[in-house]
Amino acid sequence: MLAAPTANAVVPTSQYFVLDGAGGDPVLRRRLHQPYWAMQSFAYDHVHGHIYFVQTKPGSDNGDLWMTRTDLSGNVLGAMALHSFDHGSSMGIEPDTPGAPYVWIAGDWQSLSSGTAPNSHKIARFKYVDDGLIDYFNHQGRVREFPIGLSDFVDCPRPSIDPYTNRLLLRYMGTTSPWRLALFDLDDVKRTGITSATRILTQRALPTNAQLGLSDADHFQGVTSYGQYAYLSYGGPPARPTDPAKPSYLVRLDMNKTGGSVEDIYPTTAGNSLPGREPQGMAIWRTSSGPRLAFGFSAKVATGPDQFEASVFYKSDLAG
Repeated sequence: MLAAPTANAVVPTSQYFVLDGAGGDPVLRRRLHQPYWAMQSFAYDHVHGHIYFVQTKPGSDNGDLWMTRTDLSGNVLGAMALHSFDHGSSMGIEPDTPGAPYVWIAGDWQSLSSGTAPNSHKIARFKYVDDGLIDYFNHQGRVREFPIGLSDFVDCPRPSIDPYTNRLLLRYMGTTSPWRLALFDLDDVKRTGITSATRILTQRALPTNAQLGLSDADHFQGVTSYGQYAYLSYGGPPARPTDPAKPSYLVRLDMNKTGGSVEDIYPTTAGNSLPGREPQGMAIWRTSSGPRLAFGFSAKVATGPDQFEASVFYKSDLAG
């Protein structure tokens, strides 16, 4: 892997989540709005006590998504349809009014050259609306589009928001290493977009699966950040829902470091009893008792047709 460029700055030191520490499972085996579509990611509106889940149809390649709004226990409160956005593997929520926050998610699902598979190329910001529908290529001004103007950007942007620092973390395919992370102040992004002129708080390469000691079958499944640290989820589903769960991993990286460095890799057994268990999504949950690192799992509970449930676990111990 090519060496990553030196970070533009150093973000202030912070505490980090203890990946083998205490936690809980506030959302367990909940059916979302569309039971035949699998949960891919989620994020919290900590101001109004809601979770927003993104679902995609297994095997589809059109960028269509369902977004489900729930309470903090996973009870469905509403849903919204999104066309031609992305796969939905990461998202951020910017609280505004009850039931109507701003959603940050990848968009522009298309092939930019002949013979290549479609992918996302921009970040989209829009208002969530219960029973709403947005077509990315016919959004009539309801979506603010953020082209990625970073010099090392290729495609596949994946956003996440730290509700404690109001920072936007972006995972993307880069030119100087296979995958990269960049951290921005959210207000800076709203003012200037995501360009080479936008102040980058810090950026670094992601370790490869080999550097993490993982196999190629341990897929990236989610990303978020808290303070100076980024957290990622890896793993995959078993071949059949009745097969034992495959290993899944929580990873902690220091955004003030570069290259293949890693702080912790934790093989989690959370949700091991779920049928067809597959890790899906990460988010920071801001609560009155302190921050929580939340990570999700999709469970395939039936086949022919496939049906899914969503679960969310968290870690709450901090150190440093």
